[in-house]
Amino acid sequence: MKCEDVTPMKSSRKQKCIVTFARSWIGLAATRCLGKHGIHVITGDTTTVAAANFSCYSKENFVYPDPDTDPDGFIDKLVAVVKAHSAVDTDLVLMPIFTDIYQILCHKDRFEGLVKMVLPPKESYELVRNKARLAEHCMQLGIRIPPTYAANSAGEFDECARKADYPAFVKLPTGSASIGVCKVSSCEEAISAISDMIRRYNIVTPGLLPILQTAVGGGDYCSTFLFDHGEYRASTTYHNIIDFPRDQGVGALRETVDARPLEQIGKELLRRLSWNGVCEIDFRWDGVSEPWLIEVNPRFWGGLAQSIESGWIYPIWMYNLAVAGKIEPQKPEKIDVRTVNPGLIIMRMFQDFVDAKDSMPIIARAWDEFNCEQKKKGAVAAAQLLNKVGGAIGLPMRLQAVMKLIKEEHGAISEFFSWDDPLPIVGLIYPLLVYVKHGAITPELLVGEKGIHKDEPAD
Repeated sequence: MKCEDVTPMKSSRKQKCIVTFARSWIGLAATRCLGKHGIHVITGDTTTVAAANFSCYSKENFVYPDPDTDPDGFIDKLVAVVKAHSAVDTDLVLMPIFTDIYQILCHKDRFEGLVKMVLPPKESYELVRNKARLAEHCMQLGIRIPPTYAANSAGEFDECARKADYPAFVKLPTGSASIGVCKVSSCEEAISAISDMIRRYNIVTPGLLPILQTAVGGGDYCSTFLFDHGEYRASTTYHNIIDFPRDQGVGALRETVDARPLEQIGKELLRRLSWNGVCEIDFRWDGVSEPWLIEVNPRFWGGLAQSIESGWIYPIWMYNLAVAGKIEPQKPEKIDVRTVNPGLIIMRMFQDFVDAKDSMPIIARAWDEFNCEQKKKGAVAAAQLLNKVGGAIGLPMRLQAVMKLIKEEHGAISEFFSWDDPLPIVGLIYPLLVYVKHGAITPELLVGEKGIHKDEPAD
């Protein structure tokens, strides 16, 4: 199917953009946005089975080494791709999408004179990327943040756990996309969770031990920003109506909302950090009282498609900022729209049913009783079995929860499927392959993070 360019940018020069992390819905949203505005997009990832690679807006694609396990190889490959597309008559931009931005920040000298980029100050990135340092910084600025405990040893963490309020979250200090997040309801669960994370992520550096953060109320809001060398240029906020995993995950159904109090906090924080480029800040907010700042994502965000569909074309603004070196304030007209991630919606539905696993002993006993009674009572025994199973798993409640998800999703724009660009749906093969290989789907496996970012500095 042929893709039509929409409102191409006015320039006599060739316009190209290299987009990383093509497997993600973030990369797909950026690719479509750039391509629709007439930019030649080159997509890359550690695998060819990546959603954006199948988009008709991706004109070329390439495979690079894993940035986590082979950072030098990753940078070498990017430099080679950049050199292959660099030309005197071309405005070439490298646009890192996910946490690979840090490797590029550390080696930006290798790209000088070859490609244009928009990168935040390295020291500012390192500050906000570390949840412990961010919490301390926010407290110094008087920004409301949940009580957060950081420790340099397992023993010190145990002391923190004993004085913390619950429920709470145990988090990797540099985790992303709900990776390394565990909700706990007691001191014992918190201590057990940190032991599991240390083992799972092979944590050996004291400064990278998980933190403990008290859970707070309110809805899940994500404020997004564009800054030009410390100067505010644009912002908008969306609300995660449904998330996966529930109460601690990535937005599956979103809508753009007016949230000036949140954006004002973000503006001040990012201005003080002399931020450059895009950024997203997570808040918990009840719409009335002072919001809680939860964390900062110093990059593009999971709900990028929601921002774009609402009129905030961040990838285009980033491209223009990279090429021109500056950009004027952007004030698009808001478009009321909802976006949905079908894959996450399905997994959330599955989660609602799996939550009934604690009822399995009751179901087992009901089955044994049915086997004993079915010859004598027949249909009566079958009815009793269905009644007991339905009661054990709260079937009416589970079905109601699923129907609510389906109803709320109705009318939302899919992040993956588009009649004008249908092939990226093939990219859903990636999570399927992950499931076949690992027997489970987790945020870590979906985004390809095998552990915390060991090259990032500890405080």
